Amino acid sequence: MPSYGKPCRVPGCPGLGGACDRHAKAVEERRGSRQARGYDAVWERVRRRYLSRHPICCLCGAMAVVADHYPTSRRDLVAAGVPDPDAEHRLRPLCLPCHRVETNRHQPGGWNAR
Repeated sequence: MPSYGKPCRVPGCPGLGGACDRHAKAVEERRGSRQARGYDAVWERVRRRYLSRHPICCLCGAMAVVADHYPTSRRDLVAAGVPDPDAEHRLRPLCLPCHRVETNRHQPGGWNAR
């Protein structure tokens, strides 16, 4: 039975699933671990504290589960040498569907874009 879904994100690959079985491991290795991307135990505390203070998605009113860096991504803040990229004034509360839409809108290619 054929698999339906998004095409593989590796150019020229006919596979499906965002990253097909053949490319999934390489995509994850290139992405790096949470810790390698700067999301460590300190970030988890910041995230939990922020979401306890801001439990509602600022875009749709649903329960927020993501402390999103906004208007600049965490990667850009770190690259710019910002001393505290996880400061509360650089975050906004989002539900998962809104976070996916916003990531697609503001970071074409999502986290995989370089």
